[in-house]
Amino acid sequence: MESLDQKVTTVRVLDIAEEGARAIETMFNHAVAEINQEKTPIIDVRITDNHCFILLGEKKSSNNQ
Repeated sequence: MESLDQKVTTVRVLDIAEEGARAIETMFNHAVAEINQEKTPIIDVRITDNHCFILLGEKKSSNNQ
């Protein structure tokens, strides 16, 4: 899965089944803080009934196009 200027390299999955809104918010914020420390761009977030998928990536260099 790619967008015009970014490439997905990793997917982070949070299991949100049977969690309340406050717990999901805490888990998501914790994951985003860790991702920001790694300086990895978040490309997209997808949510199902049971999981939250955080798509991580990198900017494409002009050589990779």
